[in-house]
Amino acid sequence: MNGYNENRDFFIKYRNEKLFNDKNSVEECMRHFDKDGDQALDLNEFEQLLKSLFSYSGNAYFMQKPKIKTMFNYFDDNKDDRIQLNELENFWFKMVKMTLLPKSAFIIVDVQNDFIDGTLTLKKCPAKQNGAEVVPIINNLLETVPFDTIVYSLDWHPADHCSFIENLHLRTLHKNSPTIENIKTLDSVIFEEYPSVKQRLWPAHCIQGTHGAELHPNLKRVSEKTDTMGRSVICVHKGSKSDIDSYSAFFDNCRLNETTLHADLKKNEINDIYVCGLAADVCVAATSNDGLELNYRVVFIEDATRGVDLEDIESQKKRLKNRGALVVNSKDVYNMVTCRDRRPELGYAAFLSLIGSNNHQEQ
Repeated sequence: MNGYNENRDFFIKYRNEKLFNDKNSVEECMRHFDKDGDQALDLNEFEQLLKSLFSYSGNAYFMQKPKIKTMFNYFDDNKDDRIQLNELENFWFKMVKMTLLPKSAFIIVDVQNDFIDGTLTLKKCPAKQNGAEVVPIINNLLETVPFDTIVYSLDWHPADHCSFIENLHLRTLHKNSPTIENIKTLDSVIFEEYPSVKQRLWPAHCIQGTHGAELHPNLKRVSEKTDTMGRSVICVHKGSKSDIDSYSAFFDNCRLNETTLHADLKKNEINDIYVCGLAADVCVAATSNDGLELNYRVVFIEDATRGVDLEDIESQKKRLKNRGALVVNSKDVYNMVTCRDRRPELGYAAFLSLIGSNNHQEQ
């Protein structure tokens, strides 16, 4: 799409929260889209509203007709095939607000020395990618995009961690382990302690308190005290228990322990998470998938990630897309965070979350 043109965007002025909450705003929206003047929106008029809401610079994104109809039926409370003013008000505060006034977090996953030029450098993994290439891309996003919250996650392993191939002799393999003999780096095994979880074996990396566990020196650190955008900052350490690995910044791989991340994001009223870092097909993908499970709207920034295996990277991106996440380029992020570029995938994700929340309350 071409550059952004504010004059072609009916909704952008409602990014002003005071104007958004003004009682006349819903009525103005009704007048704008009620083309036949009957004080209600029929399905075609509602579709035009959605096309204006989910657009960039006046250019509507494609929306599937069945999804439009599902949303129309949900907000048509009295089932008269029209969206009345009170029903539009419900849509305004349940859907339009999430679209125009979301809270966003930028999650930077494991941009640590060992993954870039240390013991587990991605350059020596099958995809042979250079983790250092994400640093300037991430720095640019940190310097230019007004996220509400910045998150740094770090692998933070004890020296006897179960993921280290050097520690294989410290644990007993389960009889159902996919590999029993001649085990090598990147093989997967199953230990008796957790017989339902496969453990991939890596070289020792990101050991607590070592240089390898530190964030890469060229990565920009945002400080709450000096940040001119007023963003909050969260730091999450994961994988700190000896016998359980933790790819995701939210949970360990057995989902027995949760980090503080979800609670911290909820405290900051975050709706959308933009995820990047290392490695794309392991910790970035796990964090993104758990974000979906926790009902965040997830955006995977593909050029701000590097990974271990090319096939796995593509497989994980496909899985995320199928589950409702967006996979985007970093050049798209500013307009998305500032709600100039409003994607229907995120809108429908908000709708599904709304339905799920209401169903849960009714049970």
